[in-house]
Amino acid sequence: MKFHTTFHLGRSAAVLLAALVVLGGLATAVQPAAAQTTAITPAEIADLQYMREEEKLAHDVYVNLGALWGVPPFSNIAAAEETHGTAVLHLLNTYGIADPAAGNGIGVFTNPDLQTLYNQLMAQGSLSLADALLVGGLIEETDILDLQTSLAETQQANIRLVYQNLLNGSSSHLRAFAARYEQFTGMTYQPQVLDQATFDAIMSGSSGQNGNGGQNGNGGQNGNGGQNGNGGQNGNGDQSGNGNQNGNGGQNGNGGQKGNGGGKGKGC
Repeated sequence: MKFHTTFHLGRSAAVLLAALVVLGGLATAVQPAAAQTTAITPAEIADLQYMREEEKLAHDVYVNLGALWGVPPFSNIAAAEETHGTAVLHLLNTYGIADPAAGNGIGVFTNPDLQTLYNQLMAQGSLSLADALLVGGLIEETDILDLQTSLAETQQANIRLVYQNLLNGSSSHLRAFAARYEQFTGMTYQPQVLDQATFDAIMSGSSGQNGNGGQNGNGGQNGNGGQNGNGGQNGNGDQSGNGNQNGNGGQNGNGGQKGNGGGKGKGC
């Protein structure tokens, strides 16, 4: 894996730039904390540094496109990406690895490939709201591919936990961009770099952390539907009817906390 860094960066750049061609057809350094004694590989180091700036890229693009178009879901997802970047920064500090994003403002990247990609994505997303939403989807699809690769290349429990959380977040963000694109254009969102089966699994919420999309089951935290079951607050009908607190629609019955897509559902 000694050529990991070159291959990884080249792969991401090539995938995103190729997808942008398709889209064109549509109108201070941070001081590290005490370093871990457990050694990590050069590949793991390269992944962490790349992921730090990849999350920054998503954040910076969404901040600027949100300001340009003034519609969701850019602003709320930008805030989530900042949280993701901070989680990766904590890992960099834990292992005593230099932060490539240190001192860089919005739109500025240490990695030249990511700098080029940022410029390309901003140019594309500035053409129209539809293009901007497709750029958001493209970023999340690419993040998913990169996170899947990075997960396969580490056995460090703390790194895997962060990557899995980021993967769950990217899946939720992709659902949000796809839903907004379809609402705005009236057209079906088509995967740009993911294969159809993976994309369909994400859209249906069947690629979540511990089950078919949600944290512990088929969608939401504890089950298949809304916060308290198949109907209203206390069941299938009225307050004291077919579903009490623990019956067919109670708190732990047929309905999880947020529905069919995990932490943020289908439209976050």
